[in-house]
Amino acid sequence: MEEQKLKYFGMLINSLIAKENLSHETAKEAFSDILFGDQPDLHKGAFLAALRMKGETVEEIAGCIEAIYCLDTNKVKIEKDTLVDNCGTGMDSLKTFNISTLSAIVAASMGIRLARHGAKAITSQCGTVDLCQALGVDVECDVDIVSRSIETCGLGLFNGMSPKVHPGGMGRILARIRFGTTLNIAASLANPALPSMGTRGVGSPDQIEPTIKVMQRIGYRKAVVFHGWDEKGDRGMDELSTLGKSRLGLLKEDGDVECMELYPEDVGLTRGNYDEIRPMESVVDESVDTLRTIAGMGSKSRTDIVAFNAGIILWLAGKSPSLRDGVYTSLEEMKSGRPLKKLVEWVSVQNRNPERGREHIFWLSARAGIPLP
Repeated sequence: MEEQKLKYFGMLINSLIAKENLSHETAKEAFSDILFGDQPDLHKGAFLAALRMKGETVEEIAGCIEAIYCLDTNKVKIEKDTLVDNCGTGMDSLKTFNISTLSAIVAASMGIRLARHGAKAITSQCGTVDLCQALGVDVECDVDIVSRSIETCGLGLFNGMSPKVHPGGMGRILARIRFGTTLNIAASLANPALPSMGTRGVGSPDQIEPTIKVMQRIGYRKAVVFHGWDEKGDRGMDELSTLGKSRLGLLKEDGDVECMELYPEDVGLTRGNYDEIRPMESVVDESVDTLRTIAGMGSKSRTDIVAFNAGIILWLAGKSPSLRDGVYTSLEEMKSGRPLKKLVEWVSVQNRNPERGREHIFWLSARAGIPLP
């Protein structure tokens, strides 16, 4: 490697340490170097850590997304106007079960088309890919199978760590780090399907504004970004909270951004119990409990927080006239058991071996003590 390139990249790291912001183009070039191995691992780690410590600007996040999407993403074409994604980006202090995945299944069972883009656990105990794989979804399939799943059953997951989705360096980088970085937000937004609507849970309230501005910049016409707290307001989660207050930023179709705060009581819910929503011992335990929850047999705290986060998807997509109505509808949907039927369909469609997927989820249903529809 040329000494000049090493020194230039080191200069960028020093700039970030000095709290200096990078331009969009400089950030894009730096992330291109990171993705394609043009810098040693020490430089890559130092750059990501320094950028996170400084606090990312909209320009820097957008540059990172552009590098990933343009240079390291196998893209798909799906009608965007009705396409939604949802994600919790991690980096939070209050760890919970994988609420966003259950919320997506519930929303999909009510006719929302979701094109999700997730990863294995980095700063959590059970990431989206971990849970979906444990449920029987094929997380190592080609993007055309995911695309078909979105189009036929209304739900699909692109694995952000798979070379079949990102053939360059992103998956390799994500697999090697265990701390929160700009990639927690930027990588999730480099979605092969580029949805036009989306919800994002972020790890701290100061990430709400830049994240929603970035989503607007890359083509989202409607979005909600939020952060929730525990009952004391001391620790936060990358989800709408039923324990305490949540702060939201709402991107409207006219381009305006509205900020608000919500409590669970505002949408007809009572306060939840953290012991019921904390992560379980293993991903198998989580997958079994997923079946129980989406079949209407879960604990009240888990059921309520899933309904809260599914309800905002319905509201965003125009399926519910209010967030309160979306939450109520989501609770009723879980009672009906239809989300479980949607999960069985998803496991069958997003799979190179549908029969093996069905066998697996039937095995899970036996462990959960729930007959499948």
